[in-house]
Amino acid sequence: MTWSIRARLTAWYTLVVVAVLVAGATAVVVVQDRLELDRLDGELRRLMLTLEGVMRTEFGEGLDLQGAVDEASVEVVAPDRTLVVARADGAVLATWGQPLPAAWRPGSDASTLESLVIGSSRFRVFSRPVTYAGHHYIAVVMAPLEALEAERAELLIALATGVLVALIVAAAGGWLVGRQTLRPLVDMATQATSISERDPSTRLHAPSNTDELGKFAAAFNASLNRLGKALHGQRQFMADASHELRTPVSVVRTTAQVTLARAGRTEDEYREAFAIVAEQSARLARLVDAMFLLSRAEAQGIPLIREPLYLDDLVADCARALRVFADERGLTVHTNGDGEVAFSGDNVLLRQMVGNVLDNAIRHARPGGTVDVSVRRTASGITIRITDDGAGIPAGDQERIFQRFVRLDSRADGAGLGLPIARWIAEAHGGRLVVESSNPDGTSFAVTLPAA
Repeated sequence: MTWSIRARLTAWYTLVVVAVLVAGATAVVVVQDRLELDRLDGELRRLMLTLEGVMRTEFGEGLDLQGAVDEASVEVVAPDRTLVVARADGAVLATWGQPLPAAWRPGSDASTLESLVIGSSRFRVFSRPVTYAGHHYIAVVMAPLEALEAERAELLIALATGVLVALIVAAAGGWLVGRQTLRPLVDMATQATSISERDPSTRLHAPSNTDELGKFAAAFNASLNRLGKALHGQRQFMADASHELRTPVSVVRTTAQVTLARAGRTEDEYREAFAIVAEQSARLARLVDAMFLLSRAEAQGIPLIREPLYLDDLVADCARALRVFADERGLTVHTNGDGEVAFSGDNVLLRQMVGNVLDNAIRHARPGGTVDVSVRRTASGITIRITDDGAGIPAGDQERIFQRFVRLDSRADGAGLGLPIARWIAEAHGGRLVVESSNPDGTSFAVTLPAA
């Protein structure tokens, strides 16, 4: 059986209250017993002094032990108290007050103050051996404990009743307090059930933003904001991907339909059609590969395979691989910087990062211009800088170009995924990729990586 939070709070609150009350009641009973017993002991001591004083007076008048006891039994009167005088050997000379069993004898030891059961009753007994003017006797004064026990019973009943009433009040109060305290949580649970993927903009509302429930609602809303942003990005990604895939698919389909629409095509016509299909299929393959890489990166499904390498050699290899494309546009690619720049990273991904940024620079450089690539060690790490002499990037678009499917020039080739992939690779290696500077005379991209 699983208790609700309200039931558990009520149970704990009630148990704590009852434990405190029981502890307090126990302390009251113990203290009350101690005080009553001390009061009774003081009364018995005073009565003992009175009895001894009378006995000394009677001895002074020349009476013997028996005569003094007889006179004391008349003069010392104490309601609800019992007095006994016995010889030194324990033989009782006189008893007055509450009657005692005939067989009872006082002890002959030293002075004692104790609780005894005599007959069927309990007594508080104070006995003391006395020697005065050659007379030896034992004086005993005692008081019944029934009154104290009756008071204790009444006190216990009163305390038990109080604890029971407090238990009921605490349980009811705890239930009401728990209900009132947890009501906002129930309301937030009801609000949470109304949140769906169709309307992810709904948020939790707490009566106060400063208490624990308010902090919980704020944390939950922050999670919803992140999930909503991810959902929006996923939908936007699907929409952008569909838009990018539609063009090559449409070209392939149209080419095939036009080619098959008329019989008797020549070999050159078929070759031209297949060339178009092959070109668009290659574009589709590159697009699908880039989309797959980005989706795995966002899902953290691409583990980095780190290995020792030299970044200057890696950059030189990438520049050499893209020189053919640069030669088609009459561009010159210069590589410079420090040598033997050691780094530990994923060789394949780092080559793709440098290749994407360098390919972007070659595409946007002026025809017949230059692209400079440098690798430098710095105090904070390693910097790979790629600079072209193109028309530059507007200030408002320098961050937007790292978003997926963003192309500032709609006539440019590519799907707008190269730079987002390059930035992700840099961040996966603990670095970053930014537009360092851009103006009408050119643009400089900088990749900063931590030191090896």
